Amino acid sequence: MAENVRLDLDVFVATEYSKVVAAVSLITGNRQGAEDAVQDAIVGFLAKPPAHPVTNLAAWFTVVASNRIKDGYRSEAARQRAVAKLAMPVEEMTDQSELLDCDVRNALLQLPIRQRQVCTLHYLMDQSVRTIAEGLGVSEGTVKTQLHRGRKALGARLSKEVHRGLA
Repeated sequence: MAENVRLDLDVFVATEYSKVVAAVSLITGNRQGAEDAVQDAIVGFLAKPPAHPVTNLAAWFTVVASNRIKDGYRSEAARQRAVAKLAMPVEEMTDQSELLDCDVRNALLQLPIRQRQVCTLHYLMDQSVRTIAEGLGVSEGTVKTQLHRGRKALGARLSKEVHRGLA
């Protein structure tokens, strides 16, 4: 990272960080989430700086952090729509997840969120591809692709667990 970008970031944190957190909080209505999102944006900026120079770090971080929170809201809304389509209380789903074999539960938790969603809805909750697609607001093809990828990843992870148990 160029030294001048590092200095600009230091100046931003010292002078504008709290203003950006306040702005993101105002935009999203989420004070704690705003602080976390701004910090995540800074970490992302350091890990992978934008391809083009950023002339106004405060504006850039405000947009990036606000978008992260909005993405979280959209994901949560999709999750709630999927749960509502199931017509089963969340408490019952949580209790049922405790019945899963610990290796299966751990393998599911290692999947990316979308694969975990579709695999859980399809294999554990017996939901059709069409119902899952409607609940998540995606195409049936997307659900089928995620099921295929999830099944493949689960198979690989679970076969490793079986081999570890035999060794």
